Amino acid sequence: MAKLSPKLGIRLNLLKPQSNPEKIFVKLFRWLLSTGRYIFIFVEALVLLAFIARFKLDADIASKKEAIEQQIPYIESLQLYEVLIRQTQLKLSTIDGIRKNSGNFSDILKWIASLTPKDIKITTLNLTKDVSQVSIRINGQAQSNNDLNAFMQGLKQNQSFSNTNIDSIGFEKGTITFSISTTFKPIGGGRNS
Repeated sequence: MAKLSPKLGIRLNLLKPQSNPEKIFVKLFRWLLSTGRYIFIFVEALVLLAFIARFKLDADIASKKEAIEQQIPYIESLQLYEVLIRQTQLKLSTIDGIRKNSGNFSDILKWIASLTPKDIKITTLNLTKDVSQVSIRINGQAQSNNDLNAFMQGLKQNQSFSNTNIDSIGFEKGTITFSISTTFKPIGGGRNS
C-alpha cells in the first residue's frame, strides 16, 4: 500500500489568550535564568582571575623587594665612590667655568711669543679678563729701537690686538725699558696675523 503524502496546513490555536501580556518581573526573572547566568559566570570568572593574579603579583613584589634588599649593602659600599665622583664632577665643572670665563691665556701667550723679536726680553706680563676681551700689560727690555718698533708694529698689524699703546719708555744701563698696554679680542675664534 502506498503511503499518503502529508498535507501542508496551518494549525492555529485560537483559544490561547492574546490580551494578557507578561509582567516585567516575570520577563526579568526569565532573562536572569537564561542570559543572566552567563553574565554571572563571566563576572565570577573575572573575580577568580583577579584573586589568583593578586597572589602572583604579591609573589613578584616580594621577590623584587628581596632582590633590592640584597643589593643594599653593595650600593652602600659604593657611597664613598659616589662622593668622590660628585667632588670630581664639581671640580671639573668649576675648571670648565674658569676656563670659559678666563679667556684662552695660552693662545694669547703663543700670539705674543710669535710676535716678540728675539732681542726683546719680557720681564712682566699681566693678563686681565674683561667681558669680551683680555687686557694685556707688557713690561720688557729691548736692545734697540728697531726691536721695539718691530714688536709694536707686529701687535698693531695683528687684528686680534687693539688699542696698542706704549705707556712708558726709558733707558737704563744700555737697554731700553718699556711698558705696553693692549687688548686682545680674537676675531672669528682663530689665529689672525
